[in-house]
Amino acid sequence: MLIAIDIGNTSISFGFFKGSRLVRSWRLPTKEASAKTFWHIPRRRTQDTRHKANFGVCISSVVPRLNPILSKVIRRRFGCKPFFVTAKNAGIKIPRYSKKQIGADRLANAVAAHEKFKRPCIVIDMGTATTFDYVTGKGEYGGGGIAPGIGIINDALYEKTAKLPKVQIRMMKRVIAQNTRDGMRSGVFHGYMGLVDHIVNEMKKEITGDPIVIATGGLATIISKCTKTIHRTEPFLTLEGLKIIWERNR
Repeated sequence: MLIAIDIGNTSISFGFFKGSRLVRSWRLPTKEASAKTFWHIPRRRTQDTRHKANFGVCISSVVPRLNPILSKVIRRRFGCKPFFVTAKNAGIKIPRYSKKQIGADRLANAVAAHEKFKRPCIVIDMGTATTFDYVTGKGEYGGGGIAPGIGIINDALYEKTAKLPKVQIRMMKRVIAQNTRDGMRSGVFHGYMGLVDHIVNEMKKEITGDPIVIATGGLATIISKCTKTIHRTEPFLTLEGLKIIWERNR
C-alpha cells in the first residue's frame, strides 16, 4: 500500500495505491492545508501498517512550508517516515537542467511518462503554472518551459483592470463573442489553446524523433479536447510517477 501525495500551489492531490492499482484519489485546496486537515487523511485499507516494508508515503511538493507539517502528521498517524522526491532520488538522469531548481512533480511526470510510453515525450502539466517538459527516448529529463496557467491568465484580467468582471473559464466554440463576459472567456480559452500548441510545435523543432504529447493536471481533460497537438490525457500521471519512484527506492 502506498499513499502518494502531490502538493501543488493551488491543490494537493492524494492517491491510494494497492499494488499497481490506484484505488482512490481526491484533491484538497492548498489554502486549506494544515496539520488538522492532514490528520484526516483516510486510513481506509491502511489500518495494518505494521509491515512497513510494504507500506509507504511518497510526496512531491512545491510548497516547502507544508513539508514539515505533513511529515510530522504522517509519522504520528501512520508510523512511517514519508519519502520526499528530489532530483537526487527520482531515478532519472538530468544532463543539463539545474537539479536544484527542478520541481519534484515535473520529475514524477517524466518518470511516469517514460515508463508508460518508452519513447520521446512532451508532458504538459496544467496547474497553477503550466509546465512543458521534454523526456528523451532514453528516459532522460531534457528540459522544458514554464508558462502562466489558464487560471492565472483569467484572474489577471479581473485583478488588473478597473471594469472587467470576474468570470469562470469555459470551453468556447466561437472566438467572436457578443458580450464582455463571453469575450473574456473567448480570449482566455482560445489564447491558451494557442499558447499550448505554439510551445509544443516549437519544442518539436528542437527534439529528435516524433514525441508523444501528454497532458495532465486539473484542466487537462477539457483543454486537451481543443488543442491540435495533445495526443493523450493522463490525469493521474504525477501520482503514478510517485508510485514508480517509491518502488525503485524501497
